[in-house]
Amino acid sequence: MKQRYSIWGVEWGADHEVEIIQVNANPEDMRKALGEKTLKVSHSAFPGGKKSKVAKYSYLRIVENQPCPK
Repeated sequence: MKQRYSIWGVEWGADHEVEIIQVNANPEDMRKALGEKTLKVSHSAFPGGKKSKVAKYSYLRIVENQPCPK
């Protein structure tokens, strides 16, 4: 049976963890790719205001999933 991994993270502006994705192999590569995702955040209520890029996930962790007993 293949080992599965879950990647859990905290999205920018959130206060709780959510499961983002499950992978079969190379969870570290997927965590690195998710860490590079960014959001554009507007600092003004008016159109054309200043925008900046922030990381989409402030925290990421890899969890090994337990196989289901039969």
